Amino acid sequence: MKNVLFELAAKRRSIRRYTNEHINDDVLNEIMKVALAAPCSFGHRPVEFVIVRDRNRITELAACKSLGGSQIIGADAVIVVMVKLDRGEFWIEDGAIASGYILLAAEQYDVGACWVHIRNRRGRKGSSDEEIRELLDVPDGYAVLNLIALGGKGEIKRGYTESDFDFSKVHQELF
Repeated sequence: MKNVLFELAAKRRSIRRYTNEHINDDVLNEIMKVALAAPCSFGHRPVEFVIVRDRNRITELAACKSLGGSQIIGADAVIVVMVKLDRGEFWIEDGAIASGYILLAAEQYDVGACWVHIRNRRGRKGSSDEEIRELLDVPDGYAVLNLIALGGKGEIKRGYTESDFDFSKVHQELF
């Protein structure tokens, strides 16, 4: 039985080095359509995004995370994933699901992508979240969950095969 989604998910790997290749706006829009289709708690649609393509601003975003932010430098675009906090307690889950959809959609278009965690991380002066919201003029009431760097794949990583998975971690009925 052909499982297209498994093939896509197994092929997807975090890419941290990028080529100078420009991501076509149409491809980026298709990726964002997938993100907007992600399920969310109670159907409130609290997840919002800022797409950053300016190289200087991407460098400034990288500096908002004291450890691990540099992996977005060189990306053609960075998607800032944030959630409006007035819609319930499931904001982390809502943002994470949308981010996962972005990662799979990027792979569908052979675009390299990498999740960069922001929640509960430190920046230069305060939290990474606070520094990013200030940099991007995000109004109060939002939290930044993560960044997703997108760009031409500057590294090749082997995809997974079924033999890479430990099916003993899948339990039926009881643990």
